[in-house]
Amino acid sequence: MYKIFILIIITIFYSCSLYSFKGSLPAHINSVVISPIINDTYEYNVSIILGEKFTNMILLENILDIVPYENADSKLDIKIKSISDKPNVFSIDSDTGYEIVNERKILIQVQIKWVDLINNSDIINKTISEWSTYNLGLDIGNDLLDNDLDGLIDSEDSDEYGTPKEGAMRIAIDKVSRRIINELTSTW
Repeated sequence: MYKIFILIIITIFYSCSLYSFKGSLPAHINSVVISPIINDTYEYNVSIILGEKFTNMILLENILDIVPYENADSKLDIKIKSISDKPNVFSIDSDTGYEIVNERKILIQVQIKWVDLINNSDIINKTISEWSTYNLGLDIGNDLLDNDLDGLIDSEDSDEYGTPKEGAMRIAIDKVSRRIINELTSTW
């Protein structure tokens, strides 16, 4: 009985050790072509930053080989649909009685479409949103806010640096990149 139990444990361990993200994809999808990111917003450089960040993440995670269109099994289209920068937290100015903005929120909305080029079908076609906050006038590394809700504040958090809006934009782009990676891997 003891030997059978050990044999079952070894079989389960060996089976699980062979698992990888690439191994769980449909057998015919081994590569992806990433189309140039379309940017429908007024923030002209966000597509460049998102493209670099996402490409680095997909290469680091070793999810799929990135290849030219003629060699690709799948295609990923990313479209930045909107970026909003709106007041998020208010307080009352004790001298004037007027509301003042204490914190702003950047929200990025992105459409992702992942197409199986072999079977000519959509694998993913959805819109995702991610955000970050910032305090006006304060360096994002000294604003006492958890700008990305990761539990770390200011000097504790490696991605909280720079001017308020630029730092918040960078954090939101990072979150979008991670979310796209999660969407790609969650379909497997």
